[in-house]
Amino acid sequence: MHEIPASATGKLRDFAEAGMIGLADYHLARRMSRGFETDEDVVLAFALAVRELRLGSVCLVLDDVRSLKPDTDVDDGSVGADPRSLDWPDGTTWPDRIAASPLVGPDRPFILDDGRLYLARFHAQERAVAEALARRRGLPLDDFVAPLPNTDEPDAQQDAAVVAAMRHRTAVVTGGPGTGKTTTVVRILNSLAQAGPLRIALAAPTGKAARQLHDAVMGRLRPGASLGEPFSGTLHRLLGKSVRGPRAVHDADNPLPHDVVVLDEVSMVSLEHMASLLAALTPATRLLLVGDPHQLRSVEAGAVLADIVANPGLLQSGSVVELATNRRSNQEIAALARAIHDGDASRALELVDAARTIAWYDYDGEGVHALGQFRSDVTAQVAEVASAAARDDARAALDALGRHRVLCAHRLGPFGVQGWARAAREMGAEIVDGYGRGEHYVGQPLLVTHNSDTFSNGDVAVIVASHGALLAAVDQGPEPLRVAPVLLDNAVDLHAMTIHKAQGGSYDRVSVVLPPADSPLATRELLYTAVTRARKELRIYGTRRAFLQAIATPVRRASGLAG
Repeated sequence: MHEIPASATGKLRDFAEAGMIGLADYHLARRMSRGFETDEDVVLAFALAVRELRLGSVCLVLDDVRSLKPDTDVDDGSVGADPRSLDWPDGTTWPDRIAASPLVGPDRPFILDDGRLYLARFHAQERAVAEALARRRGLPLDDFVAPLPNTDEPDAQQDAAVVAAMRHRTAVVTGGPGTGKTTTVVRILNSLAQAGPLRIALAAPTGKAARQLHDAVMGRLRPGASLGEPFSGTLHRLLGKSVRGPRAVHDADNPLPHDVVVLDEVSMVSLEHMASLLAALTPATRLLLVGDPHQLRSVEAGAVLADIVANPGLLQSGSVVELATNRRSNQEIAALARAIHDGDASRALELVDAARTIAWYDYDGEGVHALGQFRSDVTAQVAEVASAAARDDARAALDALGRHRVLCAHRLGPFGVQGWARAAREMGAEIVDGYGRGEHYVGQPLLVTHNSDTFSNGDVAVIVASHGALLAAVDQGPEPLRVAPVLLDNAVDLHAMTIHKAQGGSYDRVSVVLPPADSPLATRELLYTAVTRARKELRIYGTRRAFLQAIATPVRRASGLAG
């Protein structure tokens, strides 16, 4: 149950009780309005703009407010109040009343631009991104050395992406998992290096994604390619931003010294960080953006990759190339992902029902322990992980942990991570003595949730028994890093995780717990992201109604970049 602001009255209380605005939305809007704005409908607009920012949109589109859904992370499957029954402001006069507020306008906290209400800071970031892309769009096309041939099987899409990256100072390579994005990056770098020494930077929004990019690219670059000292790390590190500070070492006055910047997993990059990156590029620096615009967006505000793909006018013609041939996931899972991507719900259901490697299990919020397939998957994994951890084989324990992953949309409630993880621990305790007991135990799976100087958000660890002590084996390369468990103060249980946290990962077998029908998280992008984490087998737990609703509901991320 969401909290209701104790001081809320009138219309603001009604909207809070309906889950349309949260505590932070209400209090920030009221604090900013105090002494300046008394119109209840205008204050409501401010609160809704803050809410939209919190949920990932850059702005509030006034014409679309009646399509907003209540926001809650706890979901028991029940349907809350219908937002359409609320007393919404008169749409014919509301924009003018907002525009007349002393808090709206240049050098004010809010900006109203073409029917979109922004907090001023984010309007400035959006304009900065649009203007930076426009400047780069105006750069001349480059002459280029003929790209090196693909040493694997021929792929016309990859060829087009290589040519695009060599001709344009800004290029975008998109595609789902297994479509060859990393192979294409290697081909681009090898081809560019033919023209002379190349200073490259490989970056991603998370430490785990950055390590994956480094490992996949650096070992495959052409022998003899002159690359200087390549940078590899998070986007934060590339820009010189500290974990806890907003200021960057590299900006317009101190630009990045690289000839080529490759940014992977761009779907997870926020508007703020994209603005910082673009500001730090010289006109001569080549920028290659790589990612899947159909995945879930950044947890922070913005959906820059999806906006760029949706608005071809942001970049030069021919600079965006999509890779579509999936070579990694099995064909049944790849076909399902394509049907979800296309919004073809009937085709998606046909594929699920006919597939040998995709299984459906009805689940309405009750009876997790009675799900036989879930129990079988969990106990087999727990037994393998705990056995390897007990004999201090950290690599084997981490590999076993990575073969199956339980993914949920919600964190709390019967459809959420908390409930499914608890069930998994209880099942593990039935077959392994001491499992799930105490703060740390042999075979315990952990997920790091914040960046630090040593660990990155998304790092995975397993507690192993080593010479009579418990150590956390952190997966940071071929040889795990062993540390005292107390050093992982930002780690949480990993018997299940949110779909959002799973972005960038892939697993042999994935169990997807669908949110209930009518959940605001039941979206096409969420389902697509979950399905595309699976390489070999996929289990889906939920209702057919939720499955169909998710496919029919594209995620709503409001911004002015998409056009």
